[in-house]
Amino acid sequence: MAGTISLDNLVSVSELSHGGVSRTLSRVSDDNPVVVMRNNKPAAVVITPEDYKRFTEAEENFALYLEAVNRMKHDDGSRFNADEVFGKGYQPVDDGFEPEFE
Repeated sequence: MAGTISLDNLVSVSELSHGGVSRTLSRVSDDNPVVVMRNNKPAAVVITPEDYKRFTEAEENFALYLEAVNRMKHDDGSRFNADEVFGKGYQPVDDGFEPEFE
C-alpha cells in the first residue's frame, strides 16, 4: 500500500449513512483503501480481505523476527542433545504422520 491516500478515496461518515456504502465499497481494491472521515479526521480504513491478510501476516512475521532477535541477544550458548531433551533410551515411533507446514 502506498504511503499516500488519494482524495478520491476519502469518504465521510454522513455519505456512508446516506446510502453511499455500496459506492464506497466498489472503490476499494488491493493497495487502494478508502478512508472514512468523521469530523474531518480519519475514523476507519476499508481494505480488501487480501490486503488484510497480507498486513496480518506481515505483523506476525515481524513479531517472530523480534522474538528471534531477542533470543539471539540473550543466547548464552547452551545447547541440549536428544537425550537431555527426551531422556535416555527414547525411540521415536514412525506412525506415518506427516506434519503440514505453511
